[in-house]
Amino acid sequence: MGLSTNREIFKVKNLIPRVPRRRLLEDKKNLYGLDLSFKGYDTQHSTHALHTYVAAINPPLAKSLIDTYVPSGENILDPFSGGGGVLVEAMLSGRPSAGAEINPLGVIIAKAKTTYIASEEILRIGEEIMTRARKIKGVDHLKRDPKISFWFKEKNLDELIAMSESLKRQDLDHELENLFMAILSATIRDVMLTYRGEVRLRKLQGSHYDKFNPDTFSAFKKRYILATERVPELPRSNRPDIELRDVRNLPFSDGQFYAVITSPPYADDKNGVGYFQFSKNMLAFLGFSPEQVKEYRSLFLGTITKNKVPPKSKSLLNSLENVKKEKPEKYDEGVAFYSDYAKGLAEMVRVIRKRIIIVIGNRVLARTEFDNVAITVELLKNLGVELEHHYTRSLNKKRIPNLGSDGGGINLEHVLVFKK
Repeated sequence: MGLSTNREIFKVKNLIPRVPRRRLLEDKKNLYGLDLSFKGYDTQHSTHALHTYVAAINPPLAKSLIDTYVPSGENILDPFSGGGGVLVEAMLSGRPSAGAEINPLGVIIAKAKTTYIASEEILRIGEEIMTRARKIKGVDHLKRDPKISFWFKEKNLDELIAMSESLKRQDLDHELENLFMAILSATIRDVMLTYRGEVRLRKLQGSHYDKFNPDTFSAFKKRYILATERVPELPRSNRPDIELRDVRNLPFSDGQFYAVITSPPYADDKNGVGYFQFSKNMLAFLGFSPEQVKEYRSLFLGTITKNKVPPKSKSLLNSLENVKKEKPEKYDEGVAFYSDYAKGLAEMVRVIRKRIIIVIGNRVLARTEFDNVAITVELLKNLGVELEHHYTRSLNKKRIPNLGSDGGGINLEHVLVFKK
């Protein structure tokens, strides 16, 4: 049976405000006419290169949105801040910003990317951690966990355990400790037995496995040397306010921010991008227990399915009805995600004065396409916020490949600009 689609979905051309051609040519306050794929642009400038984050926002896109839609001096909130892509660009532009994220690894990474530290301090601590790690033996609690050891060759696992223990034994201030937690996390990702560029973990197989023999210490050194080059170039002031926060209950006052710029999850963690699937190994080496990781993951949109009702959206309700016919057991998952998403949108509307900018793709659940553009437009319209501009961009790499009947895949992103 083929993919079921929602017949009530908005057509893209109807979502883009009608603007006379002459006005478009004169009006510089939009991104029409710009190639938003940013092919050939450097996406790893500044501290973006410190640590990858699955399905991260494109940095040149974040910069273009900030420059176009947020006046100099105004502040920005990213309520799904992930690895800090928007926050780095806001900081580099001189605009104050704040981030909310329920994944503790994202908070660690984003803080590392936005905190100035002198190069000599980074170099000194990096060398000390490596020297001590080479001498550590017999710490094997992670090695005994098959859920961890499955993803590493034994030599790399032993070295990562020693590196983790060495970092724990360092007497560091919070900022240095956080930076080296991010550096160790990136090193773990470098030596993990998984295919790159995918949004679900998949172990290397056959010749890919045989040929993959990374050196942990070399990877770690490469990471902290990179940090000595990039981190000291950050501004010493204007650091973003980044903490573990839930988008459904933001600790900010009404109208505190000029704009939201964010790339929310396009589906729940189970049936979409596996944010916590990627994070759990890194968090284990950083001292987080499985119980803690499970608790954080429970805060992900749509994880708790009880007592949820679908928000008011014709496009959403039509898709949910089709899910109920195709796979009734998936209906509650769909309702839960969009119920939580709607609460997050309401909080965004509450805390901003002017604009909400959302970068998102569509999803598939139970062989049914969910048009997240139409759904988002309808939910925000219910809150009195209208669509101002709508752009589409092709992905240079298909970062979210097809995940099967309950995941879906996208090679097109939508950039939605709403005005309050």
